[in-house]
Amino acid sequence: MNHLRRLGNQISIPIHTDSDGYLGRECPVPECLGYFKVTPGTGIKAPAPGVCLYCGHSGDNNTFFTQEQIEYARSVEVRRITHAVHADLKSFEFEQKPRGMFGIGVNMKLSRSAPQPIRYYRERELETHVVCDHCTLRFAIYGVFAGARIAACTTRCRSSPRTSSGQTRAQLGREFRPEGEEFLPGRGQHA
Repeated sequence: MNHLRRLGNQISIPIHTDSDGYLGRECPVPECLGYFKVTPGTGIKAPAPGVCLYCGHSGDNNTFFTQEQIEYARSVEVRRITHAVHADLKSFEFEQKPRGMFGIGVNMKLSRSAPQPIRYYRERELETHVVCDHCTLRFAIYGVFAGARIAACTTRCRSSPRTSSGQTRAQLGREFRPEGEEFLPGRGQHA
């Protein structure tokens, strides 16, 4: 059982960013389940809890994985475990050839079945890409002005405003600007 033992008690499975450097996140609150993306390494560098950009729920970052990311990680985990179990059971194979005139032969061979399929996923495309001018967190959400209220970009940046649906970019002030737009200091407007 060496192969299974080598896996240890925990299996680490990396979740990769999309081609634009974003990592999908999903609010763990059943009434929300809002999907958004963040760019790891942006924002305040100190460890901080994750925050839903729609409902404001704050919690451990490990609770913000998307269902697709969880399914992917489970499928990778099951494949690694079944591969290790198969390798360990393979060591028990034997063949006892028949002996004598009425000898009986016995053997045990383990046949290989199809490997556990990996449930790959792709991060969703979102409408609005935003950079917080305060903490530089780069994130993407479904329509910043379409019904969702942005809580602080994370609890790392408590001074970011909360907005409700219908607010304009000028009302957002200097805290949030759509990515790629230049902020005009002192005017609260974007170019």
